Amino acid sequence: MSVMLISRAQAEPQQLSFPVKIAERAGERRALVCAPKGPPPFAAVVFNHGSIVDMMGWPGATQRGYRLDRVCEALAAEGYFVFAPIRENSARGRGFQDYEDAYREIVLQAIDHVKALAGVDSSRIALAGFSMGGLVSFKVALERNDLRAVALLAPAFGRGLLGEAATSADRISAPVLVMVEQSDGAPILRGVGILEQALGSRGKPLRLVRYDRGGGHELFYDVGHWWEDLKAFLREHLVAR
Repeated sequence: MSVMLISRAQAEPQQLSFPVKIAERAGERRALVCAPKGPPPFAAVVFNHGSIVDMMGWPGATQRGYRLDRVCEALAAEGYFVFAPIRENSARGRGFQDYEDAYREIVLQAIDHVKALAGVDSSRIALAGFSMGGLVSFKVALERNDLRAVALLAPAFGRGLLGEAATSADRISAPVLVMVEQSDGAPILRGVGILEQALGSRGKPLRLVRYDRGGGHELFYDVGHWWEDLKAFLREHLVAR
């Protein structure tokens, strides 16, 4: 699969399956994948979607304006191999916004899968996520020492789970970018404040961008004015050494 995928070198998203093992049970999950043009090896971005995909499935979430595909395409256009694991095999239904520890396992295994793909530079891996995907990304980043960068887009508070995870912020080994719109909900803003304090007090490299142009949580549903900050952050930290 990896040789065919990289050799096609097309930014258009594909849906592919990858193996996962949860609670000692082997299975599969799908991922939205975009491969860049040009010669490999490529730096890679593992991007974790918001809970709207857990609720509505993929591509069902596009009915609510969530365009994971456009984020995938935009990252690939910048030269990155993009792997966006779809955490649920079937939609959980409207209103579902829960964190499940299986999500952490899925993302940990997605990173390992991407690092093993032909055409990917396993030393240049970034982890990014929006909303629930941001919470999952932060929890996963606490367990990895092989990430070049971590980007959190309006990370979910997760009924206090983000704050709980932040108490272990000293375990973060990669630079962190946090982006949030000031018109987002109070729990999101509270979580961002906790991350700012936790990472800052431990001297961890952090760039925090607060936008004030409106859009709330849905600002990150599609590529918008926030994109330039993410692009610059990844370019800084995923350069070949």
